[in-house]
Amino acid sequence: MFTNTLGVKGVLQMTRLTLTWVLLAAFPIVSQAGPDVFDCKVLSLSELSKGGTFETGVKYQKEQIGSTFSVERKTGAIRGGYFLHNRSSKTVRVINEPQKDAYYVISESHGPFVMVSYLYIANHFDGPAKPFTYTHSGQYVYSGLCQ
Repeated sequence: MFTNTLGVKGVLQMTRLTLTWVLLAAFPIVSQAGPDVFDCKVLSLSELSKGGTFETGVKYQKEQIGSTFSVERKTGAIRGGYFLHNRSSKTVRVINEPQKDAYYVISESHGPFVMVSYLYIANHFDGPAKPFTYTHSGQYVYSGLCQ
C-alpha cells in the first residue's frame, strides 16, 4: 500500500528513520562519571539576604539539597536542575583545566542583565570526593562534593 505513494525508496527511508528513533529511545544517552566529567551532589545552599548575611533553610532551598549536576572538565558545561546549569550562558570559560589541581569555571549570561556564575572544585584534595562551591549570580552559594 505504501509503495504506491512513497515508492520503495521512500519506504526504506521511513523504515530507517523509524528504526533510528526506536534505537534512540531504547538506549538513552546518559552522562557517566569518568576522567572527563565531575559528578556532583549539593549538600548545602545559602542565599544572600537583604541584611548582608547568608540564610539557609528556606523551603525552596531545602528542595535543592541532594540534587545533582555534572561538569564536563574540558568545556565547563554544567548540566543539572534548578540553577545548576550553564546551558543558556553566553560564555563559559574553564580557567584551570586540572589533572590534580583546583578547577574553576566562570559562566556569563546574555545581557542586558548579566549574571555571572562561578564554580570551584578542590580537585587537589586527597581521596575520590572533592568539595565544591558554586556561586550563582552572587546571590546563591551551593556546596557539596564531586567525584
